[in-house]
Amino acid sequence: MIKKRFFRGFLLAAVLFGIFAMLAIMLVSAVSEEVDSDPQLKVDKAYSCLEQKVKEKGCSKLSLRERIFSLLSIYECKKEITTDSSNNMQCWPKSKCNVKDTAQAILALNNANTDTSKAQEWLLAQNMTASEVEWLLQIETKESSSCEISYSGSKYRVNIDDEKKINSNAGNCLTLYAGGYWLRVSPSCYDKEFEISCDKDFVTSFLFKKKSSATLHVSEEVNSASAEGTTIEKVKSLCFRNPGSTTCDYEGTLWASLVLKSLDNDVSYFMPYLVAMKDENEKYLPEVFLYFLTGYDDIRNELLSKQKGRKYWDESGDKFYDTALALYAFQYEEPEEKTNAINWLLDPKVQGKNGCWDSGDIVNTAFILFSVWPKPAPIVEEGVDCEGAGYYCMTSLNCQDSGGEILEGYTCSSFFECCSKERVIKTCESMGGEICNSNQQCIGGRTETASDLIEGESCCVGGGYCTDIEREEKSECEAYGGTCSQYGCSENEEEVAYSCKYGDTCCIPKSTGYEEKSSYWWIWLLVFLILLALLGIVFRDKIRPYWFRLNSKFKGGRGAPGFPRFPRRGPPFGPSGIGTKIRRRVLPVQPRRVIPTRMPQKAPKVPANQQIVKKEQPQQQKPKDLDEVLKKLKELGK
Repeated sequence: MIKKRFFRGFLLAAVLFGIFAMLAIMLVSAVSEEVDSDPQLKVDKAYSCLEQKVKEKGCSKLSLRERIFSLLSIYECKKEITTDSSNNMQCWPKSKCNVKDTAQAILALNNANTDTSKAQEWLLAQNMTASEVEWLLQIETKESSSCEISYSGSKYRVNIDDEKKINSNAGNCLTLYAGGYWLRVSPSCYDKEFEISCDKDFVTSFLFKKKSSATLHVSEEVNSASAEGTTIEKVKSLCFRNPGSTTCDYEGTLWASLVLKSLDNDVSYFMPYLVAMKDENEKYLPEVFLYFLTGYDDIRNELLSKQKGRKYWDESGDKFYDTALALYAFQYEEPEEKTNAINWLLDPKVQGKNGCWDSGDIVNTAFILFSVWPKPAPIVEEGVDCEGAGYYCMTSLNCQDSGGEILEGYTCSSFFECCSKERVIKTCESMGGEICNSNQQCIGGRTETASDLIEGESCCVGGGYCTDIEREEKSECEAYGGTCSQYGCSENEEEVAYSCKYGDTCCIPKSTGYEEKSSYWWIWLLVFLILLALLGIVFRDKIRPYWFRLNSKFKGGRGAPGFPRFPRRGPPFGPSGIGTKIRRRVLPVQPRRVIPTRMPQKAPKVPANQQIVKKEQPQQQKPKDLDEVLKKLKELGK
């Protein structure tokens, strides 16, 4: 009886435990799936992770860069940044000030509504002439003309023929270049003003280029005058250098120009250097800064085209930092590349389980949050939120292109201005693109939104072209299960030698031998155990003999094979009713005696007219009757 109760109790406990375990697992799984599927919960988790990292380490033990980006994202470590400055908040770090760190510190402090006027003055004072840039003066007339060029108190006359060639030098500062089409400006004369006057209508401008490059860039500023009129030209060629250095710091110039421009400083003198030296400084993603400073669509498209594997940017070797930097330029825009990058960042394989990125790196995690999901400053700025008031945040140049005006008293994030009009979406033709219909796809380029599109159409820009989907045959790479990418293979792919169309790279997934998947084997194990317990309850009567047989083997019993060993009992239902037990007595052992064999007597015959009446046996023998029976048995044994 005890074993039976224990067996039933064990099965019941197993079932209850399994049910509660499954409920707990389902609850945890539901919460986990909700976190995995809800982007906002992932962002909140990232903020919590960053705050915990900063709190555990302490602002006093963080590096200057960690403090700067912590202040940008979660508004922590402001005091430590201030105390790390040199000469009362003028430059950073205190030990040896440099342009880049000072510019980033100004950005962080200004974002936290802190006065940075002294630091801006120090930064502007770190300029020098960008000697790496070569300048050319261009004078254009519709017909042959005679012009006079004056500078440093001297006047020089030059003639321009029908082929627009200049016939002579104009002193030591201006010498013929490229067969006479332009006048080269000597580096020693970059600070001089050149006054030009011609006897016919004319136009003057500067061209510039890197000294070792053949690529020419046209200056934005173009001046024109009628016959006998005058134009004034001056070379604008500056860069930023670090204290004690005699060379330009390209990355420092990028950050300083961006920050100073956002604070309404004139940085036009630094633009030619940034543009001319861009190609040899790709690791700094200069397109981000140039797009802020110019608003040019071709620079924007170039930046978007640098996305790797439609997931992230990686020019410096740090894909998290580069992706945060690239996305910073699109805070108020929603290109497809931004969506792709956000999906990549929120991928559980990319974002850490604790919510941070790049193994908990404070700088990269903070920069990503600041660029994509910025939090408003805890101190309310003077002014009204621009977009909340129904206006539009964009760069000042984009606002001008849209025909709007910059509104005062309205706030936007960082380098953006509040514009009275929505940004104008250009036509596909003005962007140099080709319109693809619904049955075509863009090959070798990227699609862009345009104002002259109808439903189903797309604008193919970036050097691409439209081709019919039906006629597009699979390449060798696609036939073997690979994908052709114009951006190169991602970190989870490897390059193979199969050919692609249009010169793209063939990529296939790396063979890892094991794909990480969510494993729920233990859930199925619990379900299996619960089913076994239920089957044991339902069929307990049939499996009880097997249970006792197994139990007897472990105890070393000698019961008959196939039968359990347990004491014999009386019937479960006694004569007097349910549950009656029969008490058995043990008789004393008597010496054996030979009892004479008696022949059985024949039963007496009963007359036919008599009926045999059978006496009913009593349901329960009384103690007296039992004593008489025992007495007779003793007599027979004598």
